[in-house]
Amino acid sequence: MFNNSNRFFQIIGGVLAFVFTTLQGIDWLFKRFSIDAFYFNIVLITFLLSFISIIVYYFLKYKKSKSSRKEFSNRNRKKIIMIILIALLFFLLFFYFFKKINNNNKLLNTELPVIIQLYDEGNILEVFKKTKILAELYPNNEIIKNYYDRSRKYAKLKLNKSDVNVSIKYRGESDYNLIGKTPIDSFVVPKAWDSYKLKLEYNDNVFYFDNVFNSRTIDYHEYNFPDIIEIPNNHQVFIGREISNFRLRGKRINKVKIPPFSLSKNEVSNSEFYDFIKDGGYENPKFWDFPIKIGKNVYEFKSTVQLFTDKFGKQGPLNWSYGNFPNGLGDHPVTGISWLEAKAYAKYKKLEIPNIFQWVYAADDFNNIRDKNVTKNGNFNTGVTRSVYDTNGSINNINNIGGNVREWILNNVGDNKKLYVSAGGSYLELNYTFHANSEQDILDRSLGNGIRLAKSLVNINENKQNDYVVSERLRRNLLNEPDISDDLFLYYKSQFDYEHTPLNVSTSFIDLENKNYSVERFEMSTTYNSNENLFGFIAYSNKIKNKYDPIIVFPHAGSLQSDSTSQISLDLINRFSYLIDEGYAIIYPIYSGLYSRARNNECAQELNQLLCARQSVIRKGQDYKRAIDYIESRSDFNFNNLSYYGASMGAIYSNIMLAIDDRVKSAFIIVGGVPSYTQPKETDYHYYTRRIKTPILHIVGKLDPVVSYNEMFLPWKEIIGTPKKDLKIIEMDDVGHFVPRDTIYKYHRNWIKKYSVLEP
Repeated sequence: MFNNSNRFFQIIGGVLAFVFTTLQGIDWLFKRFSIDAFYFNIVLITFLLSFISIIVYYFLKYKKSKSSRKEFSNRNRKKIIMIILIALLFFLLFFYFFKKINNNNKLLNTELPVIIQLYDEGNILEVFKKTKILAELYPNNEIIKNYYDRSRKYAKLKLNKSDVNVSIKYRGESDYNLIGKTPIDSFVVPKAWDSYKLKLEYNDNVFYFDNVFNSRTIDYHEYNFPDIIEIPNNHQVFIGREISNFRLRGKRINKVKIPPFSLSKNEVSNSEFYDFIKDGGYENPKFWDFPIKIGKNVYEFKSTVQLFTDKFGKQGPLNWSYGNFPNGLGDHPVTGISWLEAKAYAKYKKLEIPNIFQWVYAADDFNNIRDKNVTKNGNFNTGVTRSVYDTNGSINNINNIGGNVREWILNNVGDNKKLYVSAGGSYLELNYTFHANSEQDILDRSLGNGIRLAKSLVNINENKQNDYVVSERLRRNLLNEPDISDDLFLYYKSQFDYEHTPLNVSTSFIDLENKNYSVERFEMSTTYNSNENLFGFIAYSNKIKNKYDPIIVFPHAGSLQSDSTSQISLDLINRFSYLIDEGYAIIYPIYSGLYSRARNNECAQELNQLLCARQSVIRKGQDYKRAIDYIESRSDFNFNNLSYYGASMGAIYSNIMLAIDDRVKSAFIIVGGVPSYTQPKETDYHYYTRRIKTPILHIVGKLDPVVSYNEMFLPWKEIIGTPKKDLKIIEMDDVGHFVPRDTIYKYHRNWIKKYSVLEP
């Protein structure tokens, strides 16, 4: 009986295996030759009908034997049971294959239109993701294959080590998928910008790489792992890599090989720098590279080091007292040091300060997508330093890479070795300075200057990038630039004119928790052809019963880095409450190319950068004048008291705005000047600066590393057209790009009141 039972199950298993294998084979053939699922269903139905026929046959046979009263043996009963079980299992197989083939067919019918639509919309990344999966299921479907080929390309990989685990993650996904172990020659990636990240795992170290560097797509990945050497404590290792088309200061370097290096995760703290002083750092010439020749001047050890004193004449950073750092700030970054002091400290620690290539690499290339964590959470524009261990705004495990302190860079600017690069911006500057590496005098000890340490993981003499000379920015001496005739200027100015049509402004209110204030959002058509509207915000106090005195604002360069306007309402109230509470209304237009108004729309039809720059300025100027048209149309404003406010970029643009529209009665600008770089002739700033008549109060810092005091402000001071009686300039000796708020409060309201008129 036991043997019969085994045989019984063997027969069932054999039949099922035969049927399943047959159906799997048929399924493969249908996929292989892309045969319509309709014919597969016919095969399934044929099998089903065959088994139903067998069941009916045995049922009739059983019924006949029963009616003839023949003894129905146990063996026959087992046959019936076996047939019934086989039939039931076959029904399950039928259901499985029927659902599978029809689901696959349904998948094709629903996914293909989506894929075609995504491709037409330019969403190549999603096309790649979908077709990659479908291509594995339907390798001979020509439509899928066509779109898969269109959406993919091959990336190359070259490493100096084998057995490195290589994984990939596509944008929008959360998990990495293993590609394999090196050596790997190439792998498939989406044919889209910023579409994937690589993860390399080697000797318990994990490294991550994007396929974008300096805003350029990289699909040739060459990385060099360091040999086993001693890595300093609290350092992050960066493996060597080759970068094509590396851009630095507007100069394109065809190919750069960055050797392996490590970078300290934290900036040098006050307490760490104190050890340098305690160990005789300022007294021991072995830490210094004197004598140094800069131009015709030779700097010796003793005469130069004695310049590096604190607030009370003791040797140490600028903001220290009697050789001690400020109380409670031991874990804050040292600041107020020169390049020479930074270099000496690095030598004391038997390390280096990073070269420009190392710093840009570690800072994640200044890519405008990935650096939002830095510009949003870094310590910018706060007026106070924070702990070097603070992880907010970090990248690649490097804390405070943006903000806190500007970090001295090893490379000099130009050939005279007087100017050196500092990078990352500081607690005294706005967040856009993360992108704008500065150039400062080798002896500059401004607050905001700091240091981070690096170590080359190759022979230091082999790293020629340490000697790389950073190109000087192309500048003009504006005082030597000739002016143009008034007739020609009127022609240039006419570029900002437009046809005056009805404003047709729509307005709405922003919901605020503080009901003492209101913020309106206004929107209207632009004066030029555009698929965007001009819009903006107006903030004022609900406690004011009289008309508001309007102030039109041009924003700083942070508006180039942000694509969101969601925080502007609260920011206006916080920044300008000292004016809003006194009866002023702040008008904040969103000019062409700023915030959410896409910059690529400004120059879509232009042929070169100069033409693009001209169109960008003209559009902003027309937006400015149109916003003033709207201000003039409102009955709740004292239009005759309209004033202008701009800081940094807003102060730079005042050169244009105040010259093209004389309806502004006064202007208050901060850290401005005239751009000295090459401009399109029709919008060259200095032509406009010379013709401004608006009363201006201008506050500048002599130590400003962003808007140069010597090269941008002093020429402005010389050529500004405002009459001397209506021009007030405040030059602050120990101030950089950050003007203290108390200074602004002290002068701003009094200045615009001076040029206001009382409304009847």
